[in-house]
Amino acid sequence: MQNGIVYVVIGKRDISKLAISLQTVRAFTDIPIIIWVDDTNLLNTLKVWCNKNIPFVTFNKFERVKYPGSNREENRNSSLFRLKALKESDFDNTLYLDNDIAVVNKIFFEGFNIANDFGITMVENPRQFIRSPFGVGDLDKGLDVVQYDKDFTQEMPNCMMALNMGVTFYNKKSEPFLDELIWEQENNPSRGQAGLYRTIWKTKQFPYALPFQWLVCKKHVNIENPIALHIGHENVYRMFMENYQ
Repeated sequence: MQNGIVYVVIGKRDISKLAISLQTVRAFTDIPIIIWVDDTNLLNTLKVWCNKNIPFVTFNKFERVKYPGSNREENRNSSLFRLKALKESDFDNTLYLDNDIAVVNKIFFEGFNIANDFGITMVENPRQFIRSPFGVGDLDKGLDVVQYDKDFTQEMPNCMMALNMGVTFYNKKSEPFLDELIWEQENNPSRGQAGLYRTIWKTKQFPYALPFQWLVCKKHVNIENPIALHIGHENVYRMFMENYQ
């Protein structure tokens, strides 16, 4: 079973935390890493830094998609190209990680074994609900959710579990689901997780859901037994610096 990790860097989005993420991964494992980058200058800088600090890293240069009239171009590209990176991976099991995630427990890499058995896996979203009558679900509050998303999922039952795509373990047995998800994001671009929910509702398939500890966000700072931290959130970053440095 060959495992690998992919990152996607769009411009300088979350680039300030990428070094921390890479270092925390390398503290536990030497499995190969592929970093997708769309900016040539940044690509060259990352190559030099990784050659000195992070072994077994390769790079893939790509061209971002333009979304005229949207102020969420980097977010939408991140949502799309993380899926393409998983699709094009040659590994048996592939982990996609957001650039601002710090791994703090070696148990994190059990995710590869989970994906090997169950296919695609993601972490429970702190918003908990996809949509809800309380107005607190991911489709209710998420940025870049468009009317098409709400119309497509209008018959979806309330209070189904929302997911966070920032940690995604993938096995190719889930390729049909991934293909549908890519199609949705290419043809109806919006919030990445909105495309996920449309795909769930269309296929009636659901990724294996991991508990909050696998990606601790600001709502769950200081949760017991954390496994990975979303250090893009200021209070979670403080938690990381106080407890893991």
